[in-house]
Amino acid sequence: MDDPIVDFHTHLPWRPRDSLEASRALLEAMDYAGVTLAVVINVEFAVRTFLENVSPRRIIEAAAEVLDYLIVARIPYIHRMVMEPEWAVEEHVRFMRENHRDNVDFIRVASTGRLIPVASFNPDLSVMDNLGRLRALGDRVLGVKVFPTLHFTRPDSEKLKPVYDYIANINGLVIVHTGCDPGLWELPPFCSNAKPSYVARAARENKDVRFIVAHLGAYSALNPGIFFREALEALAIDNVYADTSAVDPYFVRRAVEEVGYDKILFGSDYPMVQGLDIASALEDIMMLDIPGKAKRAMVTDNPLKLLKTWHGWEGVEEALKLGRGEVVEHVRG
Repeated sequence: MDDPIVDFHTHLPWRPRDSLEASRALLEAMDYAGVTLAVVINVEFAVRTFLENVSPRRIIEAAAEVLDYLIVARIPYIHRMVMEPEWAVEEHVRFMRENHRDNVDFIRVASTGRLIPVASFNPDLSVMDNLGRLRALGDRVLGVKVFPTLHFTRPDSEKLKPVYDYIANINGLVIVHTGCDPGLWELPPFCSNAKPSYVARAARENKDVRFIVAHLGAYSALNPGIFFREALEALAIDNVYADTSAVDPYFVRRAVEEVGYDKILFGSDYPMVQGLDIASALEDIMMLDIPGKAKRAMVTDNPLKLLKTWHGWEGVEEALKLGRGEVVEHVRG
């Protein structure tokens, strides 16, 4: 087998809703890009937690705090959200309910050799319930994703300690969204939990856990690169890595120049960024004016270094020995 190319940050498409059909769409996008393996992240939406933290009044207050951003940005969706905050709350809840995908259903189709699943933490459930679900899924799961934006959960929260201890036991990973997020989380007051400095604090307190700073802290339509400097600082910690998903290539190049490439992982965020597929995201990395060894490190060497220590890696390796086409047929069957 040729050296595999790994996309370390993908998702199943929202459409089609059928998880099996969605996995086919992801595999087809991988094949088109020449990607061998993908880390696939689930999102369990937590409507109760959302409604506890969001109200029309809070949206207006958050917009007032960054009025200068909004005047300059003129992003239609955000302006409507601020002008019609009741609609914004209803629209977010509708989207969450329509697109929620349970971890168990997700793992059923995303633990297939070429697709390596990461389960979603769900703050609507207790920490012990989240831990129990992870244990039940066993080594089919690479780790857990923490969403400080969607879930209003800081990664350095003490309550996450039992989950982190379990991830350490399976030599898995914790992936943490950093930066802002589409929707009301574009407003900085709603993405303040998603700072890489909080990931850094969690990493210092949980030295046996590998943490991934997703999006290099740069994810923001209103203020691209919003927490980028914090992400670079976090990478100085031994057990902190970062991925390039949904990051402007400019910031990837800056990161390589300033902190090196040994802990940076290629990620596409497919299909979350409109107009950007896996092939385009990979091309963006390959076109960067950085050394070839840095590109190889991000797409092959660094991800494999992390994956090969995970307790579930043996199953992935066995699936790959079947041959690329047979693994796809296994998913479809």
